[in-house]
Amino acid sequence: MDAIIGEFIERTSNDALKIVVCTCCAREVSASDASHYLISEIPNQHLLKPQAVHRDHDLFDGLLLEPIGVDSSTKKAMICNECHERLKQGKLPPFALANDMWIGRVPSQLSELTLAERLLISMYFPTAYVFKLFPKHAGSANWDPSQLYSGLKGNVSTYPLDPDLVADMVDGQLFPVAPKILCSTVAVTFITPSGKHARGLPSQLRVRRDKVYAALCWLKDNNPIYANITISNERLNLLPEDDIPMEIIQNVCQSDDVEAVVREHEGYVPVDVEDGESVRQPAEAADVDDSGRIPQGFFS
Repeated sequence: MDAIIGEFIERTSNDALKIVVCTCCAREVSASDASHYLISEIPNQHLLKPQAVHRDHDLFDGLLLEPIGVDSSTKKAMICNECHERLKQGKLPPFALANDMWIGRVPSQLSELTLAERLLISMYFPTAYVFKLFPKHAGSANWDPSQLYSGLKGNVSTYPLDPDLVADMVDGQLFPVAPKILCSTVAVTFITPSGKHARGLPSQLRVRRDKVYAALCWLKDNNPIYANITISNERLNLLPEDDIPMEIIQNVCQSDDVEAVVREHEGYVPVDVEDGESVRQPAEAADVDDSGRIPQGFFS
């Protein structure tokens, strides 16, 4: 039995589960399914030369490669076994960037958006987000703001949806989406032991009006799906300049059911959280100050 457990831990260790990026197809693959090769020794490398060069292409000796998988100091590239085998056969890998699979980098107008900002520019809402916030160490009496929300982990659950109800959440071609969408797509619960309080919300729930406007302008000019949208100044003025929207703050709840968090993250890797009893208290809008921030001691 000890040998079986040891083998299980070894096969599920960080090294065994390490993920790398194939520089040929830009896919994430297991490190055991890829190898480093000198760029100059890639077989039939002429297949990886783009037919038409774009100004934003990352070219290495004329080859269109994903830079994340390239070690510029050693001139080596990480290539998955599937792509390498196809190249050895003189065939272009189907997912190779050079096989018209290159889409370029995500523009800064989109890559810098928070989760809440992305929801406000979305046309479709297949996902709702539930944030459960709690200190990492058991018995933590103080929530150090400098160390809050430095990491995230979680899971995904799927449920059947009524397409008609989802469609009703989208209001024509006016953008950004009305802030009320945040009430339906974002929920926040502070998990704190009884008698302790939490404060603040993660920056991923912040909304910056100018960032939302810049993203919509870029999408309208560059994405055909957004070509016919109307950017509404009235809708934009409903958004904070740089703050957590009231639609999110009003849905904040508190629970001391720390045990539920433990159950959700159960595994052979221990989680350092103490037990507690379940109490759920919805936040009231009247307890939020004029700045839109949750006041210190709000959850006392």
